[in-house]
Amino acid sequence: MQVTVTLSIAAMATALALGAAAQTGSASPEAQDQSIVTAKALQETARGNKSAAQIEFLLEALRTSLAEARMGELAAQSDDPRVRDYGTKLKSDHTAHAREIERLLEPLGVTIPTEPSAEALAQQAALARLSGEEFDAAFVQATIWTHTEAIEKYGAQTHANPDRSLHDFAQMSLPMLREHLAAAEALR
Repeated sequence: MQVTVTLSIAAMATALALGAAAQTGSASPEAQDQSIVTAKALQETARGNKSAAQIEFLLEALRTSLAEARMGELAAQSDDPRVRDYGTKLKSDHTAHAREIERLLEPLGVTIPTEPSAEALAQQAALARLSGEEFDAAFVQATIWTHTEAIEKYGAQTHANPDRSLHDFAQMSLPMLREHLAAAEALR
């Protein structure tokens, strides 16, 4: 009887140890089923396909698109219907653009921003305190600056970027950014 109890305890201890090892990933490679792909492994593989700089570009691009969509909302306070219409286009285009960037970020296992940068939020707060022609001029100047900067950054991603998906994303985004810049410059 004592032998049976000892064997039972040994069997349970072995089972617990194997279960714990499987949960922590410390089981030997031979013990793990190589056909099972975990979400963590997929994230590590996906993240391994992008450099830290490429991931940071996407994160910054998302924050910028979120900021531009909010800038578009701010344009609703303008007295000038051309500025309001431009703001509506900014909001619509950058909301769709943000969704596309989120789609690119999801498999990377990074925390996806839901807010613009602190700098963009401060700029928007300052704009919100303005009105009339003063608002229009500051709003147009801000969108010219942000789109000029974005075009430069996206353009850099299209030159000699070994990541084809990032290259293609940047290439497809440039016409929209250039259109927004031209429209803002026409509002001056």
